[in-house]
Amino acid sequence: MPPYYAQELWVLIPVVAILSGVLKTWVRVKAQQQVLGASNKELEQDVAAMRRDRDALQSRLENLEAIVVSQTWNVVHDHSLPPEEREMRVASTVRRELAPVPSGPSNQQRAEQLASRLRG
Repeated sequence: MPPYYAQELWVLIPVVAILSGVLKTWVRVKAQQQVLGASNKELEQDVAAMRRDRDALQSRLENLEAIVVSQTWNVVHDHSLPPEEREMRVASTVRRELAPVPSGPSNQQRAEQLASRLRG
């Protein structure tokens, strides 16, 4: 008769095989979680950058909308006026809307200044 531990050895072999499979799966899942965590942080950074870009574009769009709906735009596209009167009104509204812009500001700052003058 073989020793006692030899009889129970056949039970340990499947248990060790099952545990090694579980360990292998757990290691693979942990590696995937780390990769996904890194890509998630990159996506969050990309989203934040896109939000900043969107906010900047929104501001520029608001300035352009203010410029487009200005009185000059309305006069230029008012086809009910005779050409001579339209030219006079365009010149008049342009002088009112476009005060001298101080030198130095960037195009965006100038657009913001023009938009604020046209709004109010």
